[in-house]
Amino acid sequence: MTNNKLISNKIKKFKELIENSENILFFGGAGVSIESGIPDFRSEKGILKQ
Repeated sequence: MTNNKLISNKIKKFKELIENSENILFFGGAGVSIESGIPDFRSEKGILKQ
């Protein structure tokens, strides 16, 4: 099985897991939120400075 096929299968399984779940809990860090456009807390443009 190629690496791309393996990754594709894992993504499909993860998608099914999410679709069949009643609740989902996600722990994300600053790298995820900042990259998504969600402001952080401590930088010059962060929530604590507003």
